Amino acid sequence: MDGRWLVLAVLTSSYGAGAFGMLGISPLSPSLVDGFALSSLQVALIVPSIYLAGLFFSMPGGRLADRLGVRTSFLGGLTLGAVGLAAAAWSPSFPAFLACLFVAGIGWSVVNPALGRAIIDLFPVRERGIAMGIKQMGLTLGGVASALVLPSIAARLGWRAAIVTCGAVVALPVALTWRTLRPLRGAPAGLVAAPTPPPGPGSWTWLGRPALVAFFASGLVLGMVQAAVLSYLPLYAVQALSFDHVGAGLLVACSQAGGAVSRLALGAASDRWLTGHRSLWLALTGAVGALIFVSYAVWPVSTPALAGLMAFASGIGAYGWVGIFFIVSAEVGGRRAAGLLSGVAFASIVVGLLVGPATFGLLLVRWDSYTVPWAVFAGLAVLVTTVTVVAGPAIDRERELA
Repeated sequence: MDGRWLVLAVLTSSYGAGAFGMLGISPLSPSLVDGFALSSLQVALIVPSIYLAGLFFSMPGGRLADRLGVRTSFLGGLTLGAVGLAAAAWSPSFPAFLACLFVAGIGWSVVNPALGRAIIDLFPVRERGIAMGIKQMGLTLGGVASALVLPSIAARLGWRAAIVTCGAVVALPVALTWRTLRPLRGAPAGLVAAPTPPPGPGSWTWLGRPALVAFFASGLVLGMVQAAVLSYLPLYAVQALSFDHVGAGLLVACSQAGGAVSRLALGAASDRWLTGHRSLWLALTGAVGALIFVSYAVWPVSTPALAGLMAFASGIGAYGWVGIFFIVSAEVGGRRAAGLLSGVAFASIVVGLLVGPATFGLLLVRWDSYTVPWAVFAGLAVLVTTVTVVAGPAIDRERELA
């Protein structure tokens, strides 16, 4: 196997292990509701507590990857994530639990920019879409595995045992991959696919470029959509569709599987077709999300097979866009600032991840029904589709200029 693809395989599996722990909080939310006696609105705090750290550490994390190399920043981030999750398992109260998740999120906020840096270091333009899709597929496969495994562990041994499992799995890559990732230990060397181009954008110059502001704003809205599905799809399955906790976990697994398949497929498609117009693929995922969320609003489906199929499609809309979003941001940054712009991308998503669950939860409490929240988020998906279609040509020109 070509050395860079081997490194990508190791990064993907390691990323999946990290996602097992971080995304595993989502299918455990019904068990956490019981364990901490949470209200529907308090559920909105669980997933954002992991991603809140991204507001403060994702851009510094991108700079860290640019300066220290991928291996140190990536594995260091996973180490901190594992420590935070292990501490969360022993939390005596819900506020302490959230604080431990925040610590885990500090580590997780460094992981994504480091991986964006790795893709730019290892692959030429015509292979970056599929490479990013493969890497992002690791995230959703980790989510699938956690949704299948953790609810059963929680049902048999309690939620604390499930959180301990999360921390242990996140720690595995740190112990197993340090030597394998030696090619990424510092500044790009032998595995780099192309010579260094002229310097890219500075730290904050993107703020004066309307196309990039629109692009990162679309990431914020997409982050809202993703976090709403992560936070409330399990409870929607229990409260509106009458699934048990394990059945709700299976629906989460179906949605994560939809995200995994679509990230790989969209990454490969963006390399082969419309490579110069990758932003249009974001519009496609937004349209799929809008259709499914409208369906959730007006047509609750409790038949297991059909509910699973709809959850799979919801994963395309909620998660399928992430690989394309990160590869566009990394390409705009160029070889000098790929880590930094990946950090900006992650930070914009994090804002959405923080706002999305609270918005969905407030709508749910206000209307005491899932109809209005799903309809509002369908409208947000339509907004993203419209913005990326209209601003897409200017966004893609920014990539060409990098």
